[in-house]
Amino acid sequence: GNAMAAQAFTFAPESLEGTVATFAAGAVQKQDVAVTLGALAGSLAVVKGFDALAERGLIEQNLSRKLIHTTCGPLFILSWLFFTNSDLARYLSAVIPFVNGLRLFLIGSGTVANAAAVKAVSRKGGREELLKGPFYYTIVLTLSTVVFWRNPTGIVALSIMCGGDGLADIIGRRFGGNNSLFYNRSKSVAGSTAMFLGSFLLSEFLLMAFTGFGFLDSMNAETTARVLFICGVTTVVESLPINKYIDDNISVPLVALALGSNLF
Repeated sequence: GNAMAAQAFTFAPESLEGTVATFAAGAVQKQDVAVTLGALAGSLAVVKGFDALAERGLIEQNLSRKLIHTTCGPLFILSWLFFTNSDLARYLSAVIPFVNGLRLFLIGSGTVANAAAVKAVSRKGGREELLKGPFYYTIVLTLSTVVFWRNPTGIVALSIMCGGDGLADIIGRRFGGNNSLFYNRSKSVAGSTAMFLGSFLLSEFLLMAFTGFGFLDSMNAETTARVLFICGVTTVVESLPINKYIDDNISVPLVALALGSNLF
């Protein structure tokens, strides 16, 4: 009897440990699912909010489109901070831009009718426009999340695509009327300056946030110099008269990812 009791006793901590480990693994996934659902709801709320403002004519269509572009990306990248270190975290996170991309695809292809979304996201009001820039944007976000999860290369490239490229358009339209670039009349000094500053400041802010949370090594002058270089090159790329051949949402992040992969 005593031997059996002793045996039962020695097993108890192990089985308890096993239960705790299993429960912890479950909790890990639960946190990731909760963050995914929260971020998805948040991104749809931001998009719907700008949709409503554009539909009521409170902000112009083009500004609404660029505000969605400029706000959703950085908020999405910040959500990476709240996932666990589980192997599945990056895939759950990638569901967020994937679902937004699927929504754009269904509306853009005419499968789902959504006039407010078309008005908010398109340049000229045609639904097929949703299958271009906005759709490429969600594809780049999805792939970068899976491949460059919590990596400076991904963080900087997405900061440039969202903060820099979005801001270039907003500021360029407001203040670029009389300072066009000599090699591309549809781009301006004001827009390119905003692109460079927006890219750099957002990249630095997000890298500091990820460093503060312990996901990246400490920042130093070398990191900042690399970020400045990538932002400089991508600002030039964005200003080139090539966007009738390749969309900025593809050319800009691709160049940034290529440079970052070699520099970080």
